[in-house]
Amino acid sequence: MALYPLLMQLEGKKVVVIGGGEVALRKVQDLYEAGAVILVIAPWVHPQIEKMAGQSAGLITIKKRKYKKGDLKGAMLAFSATNLTGVNKQVYAEAEKRGIFINAVDDPPNCTFILPSFERRGELIMALSTSGSSPAMAARLRREIAAHIPEKIEVILPALREARELLKNHPAFSDIESTKRGVILKGVVADDDALEKLTAAYEEGTLKEFLEQNIQN
Repeated sequence: MALYPLLMQLEGKKVVVIGGGEVALRKVQDLYEAGAVILVIAPWVHPQIEKMAGQSAGLITIKKRKYKKGDLKGAMLAFSATNLTGVNKQVYAEAEKRGIFINAVDDPPNCTFILPSFERRGELIMALSTSGSSPAMAARLRREIAAHIPEKIEVILPALREARELLKNHPAFSDIESTKRGVILKGVVADDDALEKLTAAYEEGTLKEFLEQNIQN
């Protein structure tokens, strides 16, 4: 099965989760972190989901009942986190009719997308998939790769983003061509010492001065 990898902007978008157990909890946690507006529908809902809903300022709504046709109205995405194939089929049928992407956990025939194993650290999202062949192997490879992520990646990425914006837009660097900007930033990323110093300057609020002193036009 050929799949197309995609990172989706969900902030402020409605997502429906059918089911309220441990699996649903993990989906809700990830979706909430992405800024989605979440509707959870299930006769029983995990206490942690209820706690999150109470603290979510309206971003998580719970309906304690079984799924019924029409529950996906207005959604961008849907998740069927149940172990009931019949329910999954009903949710899939509605999602298909409405043109909504649907994931039924561990039920590929009732999915239009699958989820990769992913690691989120600040602005970094590292996703890895075996196209459904072995989620366990995907998780293992993710863990092994994650061990090599720089410790301060949560600060490094915003620092690099600000450096890129300064080099691109600040008048002090107006004579640097776009191709040269790319070379400069690639050089910083490839040099651990330079990267550490750039990150420190970002944290100290002296990034512009650092760039002026260390980058030759």
